Amino acid sequence: MIRTYLTKVSGYLLCAPLLAAIVNFSPVHLAQAAPACTSAITDQDGDGWGYENNQSCQFVQGHPPCSSTAIINGDWGYENGISCKVPSANKPDCTGAAIKTAEGWGWENNRSCRWVEIRQPSTPLICSANAKDNGGGWGWENNRSCRFAENSTGGGTDNSNNNNSNGTPQCSPTANDNGDGWGFEHGASCLWGNVIPDPTIGTNDGSVPPPVRPAIPGHDATGKPICLTDSSDGNHDGYGYENDQTCRVVAGKTATPQNPLLNTRWCQPWAEISYGNYVLQNNTWNDSDVWTDDWWQCIKLGGSRGSYVAQWDYNWLARNEGNEYSVKSYPQVYYGRKTRNTTSGTPTAIGLPANINNLPDFKVRYRYSETGNAERNVALESFFHTSCEAEEWNKHFEMMVWVGKPATKTPGRLVAEATIDGKDWDIYTNPALSWGYVAFVEKTPSTQGTLDWNKFVNWTRYTGPSHGVWSVGDNTCMGAIEIGTETFWGAGTFTLHEFSVYR
Repeated sequence: MIRTYLTKVSGYLLCAPLLAAIVNFSPVHLAQAAPACTSAITDQDGDGWGYENNQSCQFVQGHPPCSSTAIINGDWGYENGISCKVPSANKPDCTGAAIKTAEGWGWENNRSCRWVEIRQPSTPLICSANAKDNGGGWGWENNRSCRFAENSTGGGTDNSNNNNSNGTPQCSPTANDNGDGWGFEHGASCLWGNVIPDPTIGTNDGSVPPPVRPAIPGHDATGKPICLTDSSDGNHDGYGYENDQTCRVVAGKTATPQNPLLNTRWCQPWAEISYGNYVLQNNTWNDSDVWTDDWWQCIKLGGSRGSYVAQWDYNWLARNEGNEYSVKSYPQVYYGRKTRNTTSGTPTAIGLPANINNLPDFKVRYRYSETGNAERNVALESFFHTSCEAEEWNKHFEMMVWVGKPATKTPGRLVAEATIDGKDWDIYTNPALSWGYVAFVEKTPSTQGTLDWNKFVNWTRYTGPSHGVWSVGDNTCMGAIEIGTETFWGAGTFTLHEFSVYR
């Protein structure tokens, strides 16, 4: 299943009156399967359905339009003790940086905008002698249009009778866009003129993935969005909530653990693909340390039932296009529970989360291959929590096992060397973190192997404190076993041919 985690109420309105209204509003359960929504904000698409408390809810009132005195944040406001919706007429015009989400509409600055930009042409480049001559006085080189001047050494003369007075045809909406008012299609240059270029269509020739854009689910025959995953249907009533709108679960089109929709590439941050007792997650936790929006990271599940292959491709750009000393992401496959909403199975089925005093004897088998050039590790890890209600807020200790290491980066301060499970390891800690941390770095990196996970847990628990490693705690719970890549910079493709956790 594919999950998309998005900011809901807290990302829209954080004003005192709204918070008070939510606290004081007592939800009334309807006769239908879904409870009543406590706030209109959860009904983002105005279809009468919302998502609260990890389940679908029904909103039976209308959305009054906001007046000029409303407190406004994005597409929603608050006045007269209730939520209100910003009328379409009040939506700002999109700028060139907006993401086009539908015909006539875009998204930027955390709200909808009207797509009204008309691309006007700038002065095209003069072709060199090496330019491709498209005829009519126009050429193509360096992935953009150029014009053969009268004194140009290139070929071509401006003698065409195309449908623009300046000698070049007008682009259609599907033309490749150079960003300067000129395009290229049907083997020739074209002029945008009064045609609004579609920013989702660029000069990409397929050799690299397109930039990351928000996923827009498909729609059913009635125009309702189709859920990407049944995991968003917390109330099990056939409705979920994804991409800031209510969606409908449709058999064969909505992914489930039994039917994970293979060979589909998902580029939205935090998307998840569940298969069996494992979840492939597009974790982009520190993308803010890249200084442009030109990065991407995508996940895909291939193979077949019983023999799945997880894969991710990424481009975190050059070392000077972000903070080269910080990890940007950790795309991964996990087995266990990371939070209440991110779990790969029941504790009975997978044995996690589990108290450290009653930890099953876990073995982990892995095999991977990769291409590209990046400063990254290949790391397995487990977090230990202060209770078996494993959540982000109660993380206490992080244990990592690096089977592939970067060219220059290390996990922190070297504190010991040891032979564990028949292999030699450098062992690091990082006092700068706010929780306990240990990292075992394999001296001879390997692309496949089997690890006795409990031996690393026991070294951390009983030997680590004598080397300056925090105590992992006698009553902590291990939430999950994970494998992924922490990337500092660079691009590549990582294929996880096998990741098996067994007891």
